[in-house]
Amino acid sequence: MPDSNAISVSTRQNSVSVSAYVRTLKRTVESVAPCWVTGEIQQFKASARGHWYFTVRDRDASLDCAMWSRQARRVLFRPEAGMLVDIYGSPSVYPKQGRLQFYAEKLTRQDSEGALLLAFRRLKAKLEKEGLFEGSRKRPIPQFPHTIGVVTSATGAAFQDIVRITGQRYPLCRILLSPSLVQGDEAAVQIAGAIERLGTLRPPDRPDVLIVGRGGGSVQDLQPFNEEAVARAIFACPIPVISAVGHETDVTIADLVADLRAATPSHAAELAVPDQQVLYSTVQVVSDHMHSRVLQQVAARRAGIEHITDSYEFNTPVNRVREAQQWLEELTEQLHTSLSGRLLSLRHAAEKQLANLTALDPRRGLRQGLVRVERMGKPVRSSSSLQWGDRIQLHFLDGQRVAVIDS
Repeated sequence: MPDSNAISVSTRQNSVSVSAYVRTLKRTVESVAPCWVTGEIQQFKASARGHWYFTVRDRDASLDCAMWSRQARRVLFRPEAGMLVDIYGSPSVYPKQGRLQFYAEKLTRQDSEGALLLAFRRLKAKLEKEGLFEGSRKRPIPQFPHTIGVVTSATGAAFQDIVRITGQRYPLCRILLSPSLVQGDEAAVQIAGAIERLGTLRPPDRPDVLIVGRGGGSVQDLQPFNEEAVARAIFACPIPVISAVGHETDVTIADLVADLRAATPSHAAELAVPDQQVLYSTVQVVSDHMHSRVLQQVAARRAGIEHITDSYEFNTPVNRVREAQQWLEELTEQLHTSLSGRLLSLRHAAEKQLANLTALDPRRGLRQGLVRVERMGKPVRSSSSLQWGDRIQLHFLDGQRVAVIDS
């Protein structure tokens, strides 16, 4: 195995392993004497065990740093992105990743803030005073957008994430990209112009909502979204804007001006469109609820009708008709009986009267051969009342004769 302290290989046959080469690099780098390094902190992160990991950079270079918890506990302030600091430590190489790291032993904050952080705070105070962050002016995001406008890099992962997630959640939605640089000196102007282009479109081409952002990055990478041009373009845009810049811990001026802030582009896509599975479930639940309610109402109506039809009040008219019919039949029978008796009684009375009339009929004696004698129209009841020469009328059943009394 080659001497790891002095590797010099000129042919492929004599090549060394990665481990051997990295060990040589590690020894070489660690031979550099400890020193103080000045830079601006970016991407600060603290582990659960208290170790700190961060990057310091200036205009032209960056340096990954690590500070163990034992040294970190001696620092009298909490580092944050944008701070201008002085770090004392030594370089080394982390073998598993082959990455150069600066292991900090001391960390002090300079009197002045980092340039980017200072610019951020000044612009934030200015725009806040003008009311660009006012919550009352923020617009609601449409619940069912037809078109989503996206301002980001055409080649970045952020756009692909937005397309993928919206396609999965709500494929009815159309994606309209207005491409732009998302980092670098010209990015802010391009982002503002892309927002303005989408805002000038007319329906039906105009998007219902915009997603403006990029994936995570350093403070320097996210700087375009802290520029005034981008902030004012978002504020003036007639379309509701969702900002999707960096990770959840990175807050930019664009986040503060936008109508809604998302932690990542993927999160922005989730906020911009509904989930079709949730919609299907909601529709099914509502449909089942409506069906159940209709069945309940039908059952309730049926029970109500049955209750009415079984009730005494409902059946009373029928019973009354039946009772009246029976009463009528009884009256009819009684009337028939009464009439029969009355007719029989009248018949007997009539027969009796007829007998009486028959008995009193003056023609009855004539029928029996008797003769009725009248003088001057009056009946003669006694022969002694007649004198000689009286003229009398003899009434027979079939006629009358005149006679003269001669003795």
